[in-house]
Amino acid sequence: MYPYEKKYDRVVTIEKDGHIATITFDCPQNLNRFSEQVIDEFGAALDDAHWDEEIRVILLRGNGPVSFGPGDLDIIRTKLAKNLRVAREVMFEIANLIKKMYTIPTPIIGLAEGACLGGGCNLLLSSDIVIASEEAYFHELFVDFALTPDTGGLWALQRLVGPMRAKAICMQGEPITARTALEFGMVYQVAPADTAHKQALDLASKIAAKSPVGINHIKQISNRMHDYSMDTYFQVEGDYLALGALSADFQETMTAAGQKREPIFKGY
Repeated sequence: MYPYEKKYDRVVTIEKDGHIATITFDCPQNLNRFSEQVIDEFGAALDDAHWDEEIRVILLRGNGPVSFGPGDLDIIRTKLAKNLRVAREVMFEIANLIKKMYTIPTPIIGLAEGACLGGGCNLLLSSDIVIASEEAYFHELFVDFALTPDTGGLWALQRLVGPMRAKAICMQGEPITARTALEFGMVYQVAPADTAHKQALDLASKIAAKSPVGINHIKQISNRMHDYSMDTYFQVEGDYLALGALSADFQETMTAAGQKREPIFKGY
């Protein structure tokens, strides 16, 4: 990450509890705007969770009425609106961050509890699974500023809702409620505001109880599906299945079944 001026002591936090790491966008005074400091600290938090052998699921949330905010005004004024070279520099950093979300083996559950705006909305939609509070909403507001979606927006949307609906959402630039997002396929579940966090944690706990080998393979195959022909898919499917069958975790499931106990997974 290139040098930048830090405006806040901390904008992203990480807390670990057992096999679950909760990464929180925690700068409500700046509406959790997508700043250079957020890019830096969120990337570091992802790396921390990724390389911690105990962590099997990441829960991503935002503190305050805006869970995930739009691009920071300083980035827009001093970088994107300066010249193409400088704009590419910051967009390169954002692209690497989103690609990291798609490719790290640890599944990411995104939790939308409030507004999800612009780039922050698109970062959330790059999670593997999204759960939303019924009070959350999603706003692809770029078109109102003569801009195209950033932070992997159209990439995520077209995979989730299809090209035609993705274009309609982005070209209209209107807020989408949590219930409509569920209908469109942008989120997996919608929960009452006072239970959304618990629902996300419950899902994280269920996934964390499974073998990290199988969970990682599911994520890797799914997130690369757009690159596969049918022939390539079946080759990849067979290879991953064989890798799973060769893992210590698979052998543990066989041993545990014979001993009539729950398996103890190691992640390899």
